[in-house]
Amino acid sequence: MKMKFLLPVLFLVGSISLANAQYVNEAPIGELDADYLRIWSDSGPLLSSKITVRVDYGQGGRIPQITDNRRRVVSFNGMIAVLNMFSKEGFELIEVVRDSKDETEIFYLKRKEGSRASASVGKGTSSVE
Repeated sequence: MKMKFLLPVLFLVGSISLANAQYVNEAPIGELDADYLRIWSDSGPLLSSKITVRVDYGQGGRIPQITDNRRRVVSFNGMIAVLNMFSKEGFELIEVVRDSKDETEIFYLKRKEGSRASASVGKGTSSVE
């Protein structure tokens, strides 16, 4: 009887711990103060097929990686997983450019129309008819 109860509880605790939000410079991705982003992958952990991702939104200084709520760098299975995550956070892919020097693919994203930051930008403006 205890085993039937313990197994679902362990599964629930494990799934909650995997559902952490992702951050850039300690800010949740969906709350970044930017309408445009540039992202690209770094090689992930040594001897792993996973990747880590850097995010440039015009902040200057060192380009940060995506981290979890404990400031640990998050690894992804590939760029499609990253693009899906950014899409859920209110961004859409607008262009992919391949750097000819090191053959890195750079992804340019734009905040979707009507998402949170775009809606706040339009406040306080008036139109002349």
